[in-house]
Amino acid sequence: MEYNPSVEDFREYEYPNMAQGNLWGNPHSENLPAKLSGEMIDNIRAKTLDFLGADPEHFDLVFVANATAAIKLVSDAFRDIGEKTPTKAFWYGYHKEAHTSIIGIRALSSSDYHCFEDDESVEEWISRPFNCQSRKGKSTSLGLFAYPGQSNLSGRRLPKDWPRRIRQHPQLRNVYTLYDAAALAMTSPLTSLYNDPLDAPDFTCLSFYKIFGFPDLGALVVRRASGHILNLRRYFGGGTIAQLSPTKDTRVMKKIPGLGDQQKIWDIHEGVEDGTLPFHNILALGVAIDTHLRLYGSMHQNGSPLIEVYVDSPFMYGDPALQGPTFAFNIMRKDGSYIPWTEVERLANNAGVYIRAGGVCCPGGVAKALEYEDWEWERVFSSGHACGSSEMAVIHNKPTGIVRASLGPMTTKRDIQALITFLCNEFISKSPVIPRLLGTMKDLPQREKFSYLTSEKEFNERDLVYEH
Repeated sequence: MEYNPSVEDFREYEYPNMAQGNLWGNPHSENLPAKLSGEMIDNIRAKTLDFLGADPEHFDLVFVANATAAIKLVSDAFRDIGEKTPTKAFWYGYHKEAHTSIIGIRALSSSDYHCFEDDESVEEWISRPFNCQSRKGKSTSLGLFAYPGQSNLSGRRLPKDWPRRIRQHPQLRNVYTLYDAAALAMTSPLTSLYNDPLDAPDFTCLSFYKIFGFPDLGALVVRRASGHILNLRRYFGGGTIAQLSPTKDTRVMKKIPGLGDQQKIWDIHEGVEDGTLPFHNILALGVAIDTHLRLYGSMHQNGSPLIEVYVDSPFMYGDPALQGPTFAFNIMRKDGSYIPWTEVERLANNAGVYIRAGGVCCPGGVAKALEYEDWEWERVFSSGHACGSSEMAVIHNKPTGIVRASLGPMTTKRDIQALITFLCNEFISKSPVIPRLLGTMKDLPQREKFSYLTSEKEFNERDLVYEH
């Protein structure tokens, strides 16, 4: 049994060539292999956020061993902060269909936890927190609510609007959300999850092997507005500090500035990625994302479709008794608007791909495919559009014709591939180019480092602000 040929190329050629084409080193050092690894990790972190549809201005990504490690990182931080609150603990709520690793957080909550039986009980709690017997502590106490995006048992997908509604409720303002997307992300893009940072979960755990098969790697996507929770954990590992005293509880925390011009945005991952990162696995992740985008390239980077196909029923394709070798469609931009069929035909002609576009002498079929009402169709012609005209390809954000590709007895697979290649190269919205670090090593610029002093006294007396 083998993977898709493109995946086989990734496993057998692309990743090994990248791994062997350069000398990679511990990114915590300053030698050239270390700098190369550091730059590679930064680039792939940005590429991964882009793949997930998460704006790096509002989200950061922490590399971890697996989804469970991401969950434990969050739970350890809440345990440490909870011990500094008046209640000496944090409240924890979780959905009954959660994974074992999610349920395990309750062991750190000092028995102040609640299992929600079903979606209805969660809805009731969000709507009327005071009337719900789910919290032993006060409504203002620190809390964490966790649930799966998709059930591991049945595949049922749970509501995505809970994080937003919890954040907006004044009585739940100190309850953070942990979203287990490990199963969901396997077959569902997460772009809609991060469209608005005010709607997104505070923490999202992922497993890349479930998406790509390889590498064995996980991640925690952190909403920057909630990242202070992780920065207040007690434990610190190699690579997260600049200096420490071996005898006194004083340390210099390493921080590296992220994006932002007027306001500093600190990279949360610098303080929580303990020890040497698995840079070979991260290297493989970058290649896996590139391969995934090639395999599923008929959509824009934000997940919106490139093509709208017109057919009475998708089940007709493959049945020659019901469907002939004709393919009718329109091309859409990443925002869902239509590219004029006249432009598609012109560019195709320049590329040596010959298709037909417009009304194709079938006004009734075009009106049906484009779902025009009679009055709308009359308005199109009253606007000046006529059969054979190309001046008005889109009227009132609606196309006036279609693009048609027809196959014949002399059509080859190469012809079909030429059409697909043309459409992808010409119309797919590309993400910002992230350089691939191949070839000889260069003297990469040293990343500027910032630090600040903390002591145990300073840490204990710091005002804890939970509002997010």
